[in-house]
Amino acid sequence: MLYRGTEPHPGVLPMFTAKCPLPALVAWCRTLKHSLGAGLSPVRIFKQQAKSGPRPLREIARDVAAKLEKGSSLEDAFEPYRDRFPPLFLELVAVGEKSGRLVDTFDELTIYYETADRVRRDFRAQMVYPAIQFVAAVVIVTLLIFVQGMLSPKPVDVTGIGLTGTAGALTFMAVSFGLVGGAILLIRAALNSLKWKSKIEGALLIVPAWGGALKAFAIHRFLIAVRMTHEAGLRAEHVLRYSFRATANSVFMRGEPRAVAVVKKGGAIYDALEASGAPFPDEVKDSILGAEEAGMMTEVCDRLSESYREEGSRQLKAAAQYTGWALYALGALFIIVAIFSIARGVFGQYDAAMKGL
Repeated sequence: MLYRGTEPHPGVLPMFTAKCPLPALVAWCRTLKHSLGAGLSPVRIFKQQAKSGPRPLREIARDVAAKLEKGSSLEDAFEPYRDRFPPLFLELVAVGEKSGRLVDTFDELTIYYETADRVRRDFRAQMVYPAIQFVAAVVIVTLLIFVQGMLSPKPVDVTGIGLTGTAGALTFMAVSFGLVGGAILLIRAALNSLKWKSKIEGALLIVPAWGGALKAFAIHRFLIAVRMTHEAGLRAEHVLRYSFRATANSVFMRGEPRAVAVVKKGGAIYDALEASGAPFPDEVKDSILGAEEAGMMTEVCDRLSESYREEGSRQLKAAAQYTGWALYALGALFIIVAIFSIARGVFGQYDAAMKGL
């Protein structure tokens, strides 16, 4: 069967399933590209990867090699691990296998995931100093609560949130780090589920800076899939099925049934994109229309995909900077409010003591 849903394999809880690490996926794609180009069989390649490939993927490589030896296709061999790999990887591998162009497929995937890995590292680098500032803010406020409790003859809530002395300081630190740590774990668990990740990326399309970056990358993935499926000679409805799923964004994926229905009735891909309701820019739809009329779909999609890759990288870098600045501002505000709150409490105690004289 050519098309499958995007739900995890039965019996697997996505929240507790380790997702394929991006650096490991990059290494895999690069090795597969070079090995297939050298004429090695997929069975031999995956057996080698089971022994010396990226450690997180060795068990999968061993299982895939065993299934290929029994006559399974790559698509069927990867089916139990659909929740472990990005949709673009799975959809394009299936297309590459059907068309006999796996070398080109893994070359394209190598370029894409190298870019994604570089963007991710840049984003993490942007978040280092805001994270340090947050830790410093929590430690400073914790120390202020602790020191005030030691200096005061009796426990006084100078923070306004019911925390005093050593117990209050420890509670403040535990709750602060616990809330942030819990939020991070929850987000990571959600992002490890294809279903929830696509919904999160869809919801973030309305967020300034982040929305533009995620939209650009979704369109980039769509255009890569259109180019490769079109080159493989697939029918229009198959092209759109693979391509909408490759976006991995719920807002785009919802348009798949409407788009496929249009081309099944003989409509053009341009008409299908219009009917899908997905947020494709006019530039993309008009370019697709011109490409269909001129018979240059491959060239146009190649040019557009590169343009949206660059746009997505640029906007994601800007989004990371804006997020960093926002966290800086929140951290500074947090410290200022805490200091003023504690100072107000201390001065209140001082005034009360003076009035008692």
